[in-house]
Amino acid sequence: MFKEEIKSLIKGDVENTRDVLEKYSHDYSIFEVTPEVVVFPKDSEDVKALVKFVNKKRNEGYFYVSITPRGAGTCMSGGSLNTSIIIDMTRYMNGTIEVKKIKEFSQKPLIGGKSYKISGEARVLPGTFYRDFEKETLKEDLLMPCYPASKNLCAVGGMVANNGAGEKSLKYGQNKDFVKSLKVVLDDGEEYDISPITKEQLEAKSLEENSLGRICRRIWNIVKRAEDEIKLARPKTSKNSSGYLIWDVWDENRKLFDLTKLFVGAQGTTGIITEITYNLVSTENSSKLLVVFLKDLKQIPELTKELLTFDLETLEVYDDNTIKFAVKFFGSFIKDKGIKGVFKYAMNFFPEFLMVLRGGMPKLIVLAEFVSNDKFEISKEAESAKRQISHLNLRSRIIKTDEERNKYFDIRRDSFKLLSDHSKGTKTAPFIDDIAVPPEKLPEYLPELIKILDRENLLYTIAGHLGNGNLHIIPLMNFDDPKTKDIIVRISPEVYTLVKKYGGTMTAEHNDGIIRTPFLPLMFGEKMNTIFVEIKEIFDPKNIFNPGKKVGGTIDDIEKHIIKPKSARSL
Repeated sequence: MFKEEIKSLIKGDVENTRDVLEKYSHDYSIFEVTPEVVVFPKDSEDVKALVKFVNKKRNEGYFYVSITPRGAGTCMSGGSLNTSIIIDMTRYMNGTIEVKKIKEFSQKPLIGGKSYKISGEARVLPGTFYRDFEKETLKEDLLMPCYPASKNLCAVGGMVANNGAGEKSLKYGQNKDFVKSLKVVLDDGEEYDISPITKEQLEAKSLEENSLGRICRRIWNIVKRAEDEIKLARPKTSKNSSGYLIWDVWDENRKLFDLTKLFVGAQGTTGIITEITYNLVSTENSSKLLVVFLKDLKQIPELTKELLTFDLETLEVYDDNTIKFAVKFFGSFIKDKGIKGVFKYAMNFFPEFLMVLRGGMPKLIVLAEFVSNDKFEISKEAESAKRQISHLNLRSRIIKTDEERNKYFDIRRDSFKLLSDHSKGTKTAPFIDDIAVPPEKLPEYLPELIKILDRENLLYTIAGHLGNGNLHIIPLMNFDDPKTKDIIVRISPEVYTLVKKYGGTMTAEHNDGIIRTPFLPLMFGEKMNTIFVEIKEIFDPKNIFNPGKKVGGTIDDIEKHIIKPKSARSL
């Protein structure tokens, strides 16, 4: 509706062709939401102009106009979908500005994780694909380790907005633990630098007569006024992306007020990120992978308990359905290997082909990885871990080559994409896909969860981050069947009630989006949900930033936006 008006205000592109709107009406979630227009800003000045434009339209009575920032569109919760304006950062607002080494210092995630050394930092634009960003950091032997399984597909802005994490989260935590500072455009259409500040700096900042000053004053008031409620509501898992991360804003130990924590994981509902400064770690050049084959889900808890006594960087898991998809659609893995690499890579899959043919497929494969610059030390650690779990009578082996190690991680990283690309008659349905409980609760929690899923006769895959108790459970469902919508709406609160019972979180890294926002009051209680609503109002009083995510979303929204049956879509 406002295409020409927006084009006159910015340097970037504004598009609303049928093909463009169709593309941006989907992400990796189960939803379909068609925007009015897609904007591709050239720089932060364009973003500022766009926010001011939306404010102007709101003042003129166009209360439906809003903005949703989008990266690579890999969001699994519907967080990058909107009926109004989508701004895609990847076309122009991409690139690594600077990577540099710094004097090392120790850091540890606020919840869970182990101590590590920060060795560098990098400035990067939000539309930069992580794969391109990583190439630049590796030139300096540095790494931002909190990348998701979709590392070859996703953009860093989306990683920050979702508080992304992945296979290295056992040691390094999540994006919130590596974001050093941000540049953001707030509700007044101005750009601000956001970084941790002292109490004295906070007092000075609070006196400023601008959006940032107002936000600092009111957020500090919440932190002190509701201190006990906030501490009580915090999930007891080492990872969490649900709600606003208000419990991380005030660091009592370091006496720092860190407003970045209300942009990380906020899904663009508090402002628009225009630049990210990340802390980085040094790369380590040696690894040893211990692979354990399980026949039964019941074996997970004891194995996890034993392996967590070691200094692991990674503890991942995936199931037999994932392996079968990898073997069946082997071509998806070899397409980017080159002619010389295909044969060697195919030979590494020979044991999996035999397992499928003979029906000897394990129910689960667990990957326990040791990483260091000391080859001898990690070899000893891996051998010691193999001996320690021997009493469990599980088949296990230490991987000898990088090629075979990469095979196992390729399956793990590409599991969701394999399902998405090759499901015929069914579609991946990530609606309870990111639940986590403390690992010690797995023995009680898992059987109850599986009972709910099996009661509905769902076909599903399991993969995830075993060391964090974070399992991605992805059902395959037929969206032409009207019962599918009913199942999703019916069992979601049942599963989240179970998760709450065991002190977990309904989303460890994929965030709330359309699919989980309605259940935040169930997860955190009405008092804490009221605080979330207050936080949103402080940052975004006119509700222009990605409405319906974090607060304001309803079950009606889920039902309305679930992808329609093919017959309905063809009308």
